[in-house]
Amino acid sequence: MQQISGFLTGLVGLVATAVMLGLLAATSRRVMGAPVGWVRAGIVSFLTLSAGSAALTYGLAENGWADADGDLTVHPLVALAAIGLTFAWAYVLGLCVLLVLELLVPTGAVPGPWRAFQGLRQGRRESRRYTQILAIGARHGLGGTLRRGARQADGTRTSRTDERRLAEGLRDTLSDAGVTFVKFGQVLSTRRDLLSPTVADTLATLQSEVPPAPWADVEAAVVAALGRPVDEVFTEFSSEPLASASVGQVHVARLPDGREVVVKVQRPGARDQVEVDLAILGRFARRLERDTAWGRNLGVVALADGFADMLHEELDYRREAENTLALRATIEDAPAGTVGRVVVPDVDLDLSGRSLLVLERLRGTPVGRAEDVLARFDADQRAELARSLLAVALDQVLAAGTFHADLHPGNVLIADDGTIGLLDMGAVGRLGEPERLGIAVLLLAIDGDDAVAATDSLLELLEPPAGLDARRLERAVGQLLLRFRSGAAVDASFAALFRLVTDAGCAVPANVASAFRTFTSLEGTLRLLSPGFDLIAGAREASRPVVDRLVTVGALRRKVTQQLVGLAPEVERFPRRVTRLVTDLEQGRFTVQVRPFADPGDRAFVTALVQQVVSTVVASAAVVAAVLLMVAEGGPQLGDGVAVFPVLGAALGFAGTVLGVRVLVFAFRGLPAR
Repeated sequence: MQQISGFLTGLVGLVATAVMLGLLAATSRRVMGAPVGWVRAGIVSFLTLSAGSAALTYGLAENGWADADGDLTVHPLVALAAIGLTFAWAYVLGLCVLLVLELLVPTGAVPGPWRAFQGLRQGRRESRRYTQILAIGARHGLGGTLRRGARQADGTRTSRTDERRLAEGLRDTLSDAGVTFVKFGQVLSTRRDLLSPTVADTLATLQSEVPPAPWADVEAAVVAALGRPVDEVFTEFSSEPLASASVGQVHVARLPDGREVVVKVQRPGARDQVEVDLAILGRFARRLERDTAWGRNLGVVALADGFADMLHEELDYRREAENTLALRATIEDAPAGTVGRVVVPDVDLDLSGRSLLVLERLRGTPVGRAEDVLARFDADQRAELARSLLAVALDQVLAAGTFHADLHPGNVLIADDGTIGLLDMGAVGRLGEPERLGIAVLLLAIDGDDAVAATDSLLELLEPPAGLDARRLERAVGQLLLRFRSGAAVDASFAALFRLVTDAGCAVPANVASAFRTFTSLEGTLRLLSPGFDLIAGAREASRPVVDRLVTVGALRRKVTQQLVGLAPEVERFPRRVTRLVTDLEQGRFTVQVRPFADPGDRAFVTALVQQVVSTVVASAAVVAAVLLMVAEGGPQLGDGVAVFPVLGAALGFAGTVLGVRVLVFAFRGLPAR
């Protein structure tokens, strides 16, 4: 019988604990406006329940309300009130503990046991890799630039020698860190709007020499992607890669219909390695932006995040297939004289997938290694090649709105007959009509030496900061246009324009930055095709037919017609509305109705403010009333000499405290923004 009683007591305790846990977790979520973790809610519930039970046992014994055997010696209502108030205040205690925990360590900030167990091995791997990267940086002389003291609080500029040393150390560190970091350095070298010419030129020399993966691993990856043996799909498949990069490698193959194709295969294990390297890169970028002045000025966290997004897209070859087809469509509508001279490979969608891309093979040599091929053309022919490539790029940016965003020399092929091929459509930018027109106006302003129009178009394209000195920016743009016209700005002209607006504090939208990056990377490719080629002069010449197509009378007529069609219903209703307005004025029925809180954000702000004020007043009143009731003398009795007023005061204090906790949550979380 005693064992059954003990079992029942344990069962009651277990049920009470479970009920307390559920009540505490559910109501705390409601009070705090955010889910509280079940683990911490369970622990706090267990501790507060244990503390409440101990306090109840001690209180009953101390007041003589229970004998040595645990039997009650007071009226049942008194015992019930004592039990209810004890556990109610234990609940308040637990709620306060959870409030403090949520303020200090919000739910989710610390991983749960299962998530921590899963991430332990990954974390150890990342930590070892992170330590390795730091050691590589220190070995190449970057240790001083990575310390917290590297803040340059006095605002002094870095000397040219120190800048060159920093650039070389950064290049060597990225080179030794591995292929993902090499690729990051290559992408970083195109951001001449953020980097100095010394750093950008040094990073541009990075080369990603990646040894090819073993053929057995590549074959297994191809079979897994196709779901069939290689021999069933291709009549020929070269085991030697045509090119090898950090994410994938390219092999030459032949289809049963005789077409020669290139097969881009994602390297086995590339996705896992990239995820680890990107995690390290993000961690490294956060440290640099936190601890160093140059890291904050450069915005390395935003750069690392953008690079991670780009690399994630590259890991999905379906996106590259979509981009390739989109650019191929723009080539078919390219300006006269460039059709057939600049080509984009076709895509076999039936064979392509997430980790496999099958493309038409383009014959040719990358411009960066095509000295022998280009030597066969005279100066006029090479200038014509550069003009053709520039015309296609401008047509993509201004007319099509879909453009190749990374036209560096490695992504442009030159064939023996002068055909230009575009490769690697993993990075493609897209511009809407307002941005395309803005860039067109900018080019027209540059062509006409109109600094005012050029400045206005830049401000329309960009996001100027508050308090921008537009006149000062206009003068700087005018000086730069004079350099363009005189031919003095022969190096990185678009990069100089980009740097000018960013130095003025203008934020550059991502799609506009991609367009500027296209021109910046294209500049070096054009000068390899035709040494001394003037990008600004070439852009003036090549953009005229494209801009003419955008601003022809027919195009303007179509635009006006589209807008009028949209306004037609309103135009039809306008006379009736005017008649109604005049009639109301004549008959004195005209009224003006103002709705000051029509905006949902304003209503939410006022509602939250009123809720906080009312909750504060009610909570304060409840606590004050509770104190008065608890110190009041006399009044009705609950039984055995226990007055009702103190019991009611304790209950009212419980309600006021819970409401006060909610007020504190409002205060710490803040009101909704208007």
